Amino acid sequence: MARRSDHTREELKELALKSAEELLNDKSASELSTRQIAAKMGYTVGTLYQIFKNLPDLLLHVNARTLKILYDDCLALNLTSDNHQKNILAYANVYLEFAHSHPGLWELIFDNQILNDDELPDWYLQQVNSLFSLIEIQLKAIQPGASATEVTKTSRVLWSSVHGICTLSINNNLFAQSACSSEELIQSLISHFIMGWTTPTKQKARGKSE
Repeated sequence: MARRSDHTREELKELALKSAEELLNDKSASELSTRQIAAKMGYTVGTLYQIFKNLPDLLLHVNARTLKILYDDCLALNLTSDNHQKNILAYANVYLEFAHSHPGLWELIFDNQILNDDELPDWYLQQVNSLFSLIEIQLKAIQPGASATEVTKTSRVLWSSVHGICTLSINNNLFAQSACSSEELIQSLISHFIMGWTTPTKQKARGKSE
């Protein structure tokens, strides 16, 4: 068993988060315990509690890292297309791929038990908003006249729908007898969603010109 002095506080934090992430490759968050994480680190549970308030606090930091990975993966696409709907689809495919590659980490983001009745801290909300901002930029380009509030709301509604397909996909529900792949369903969803979102504006513009 390692001594706390073997690592700095920041090194211990990094070790704890990596250990939790590795454990989540094989189990769900509900099966995870501080004892398991500490054992994987080679430290005592007491050392873990000197870094994090409790298990939900530790898992919230894991979530923030996951959101940062998703954000960085989306940025790495280096999108230059003027087809903003296509860009949104590219982001959605990154999201779907991560869900399949890291189901434990992906599902943890939406585990309500992690909150432990506490409000989400600002540093975490900023990471959430950074990821959504990528979608909002594309939506604003599609609908320049939309207000910031409308764009924010629309990004959440759209991504909730994308998330639903991802959830069904990784749980092997709905798709067993489907002739469409998850990617095709997401493409259809985004296409129809954007069409429905922009149609009222187009109709209003035509009415003014008549």
